[in-house]
Amino acid sequence: MAITPTTATGPSVPTVDADKTGFAGLTSETFMRLLITQLQNQDPLEPVGNEELLNQLSMMRNLQANIELGEGLKAITTNQQLSTAATFIGREITGVDTRQQTITGIADRAFLRNGEAFVGIGDHEVSLSQVTSVNLA
Repeated sequence: MAITPTTATGPSVPTVDADKTGFAGLTSETFMRLLITQLQNQDPLEPVGNEELLNQLSMMRNLQANIELGEGLKAITTNQQLSTAATFIGREITGVDTRQQTITGIADRAFLRNGEAFVGIGDHEVSLSQVTSVNLA
């Protein structure tokens, strides 16, 4: 018996964001497309029951909400770290720079790089997590 491949009909629409992969790339629109596709392709002799369908909807929605919550918390944390680093500007700090040298000096800038907050002392950069002391006077 010969098997012939089938192809989808209709417009081709990307289902995930190019920058995101897996469940992180799912949007509400993508989710609805998956649901409609599942309903269109289910076995007519054994259709998915309402309870099972609702459970799947709930689980997928919870997963999407958790992903969005995680992204929101990450953004809040990053902003908080930058705010903390900014409070060090004009104060004398001691910390370990990116070259693993202990540096003491007046912080003159605060910035983010790859989601991590840094404080600048002249041409040195100290990660916020590597600041060991701050002179508040």
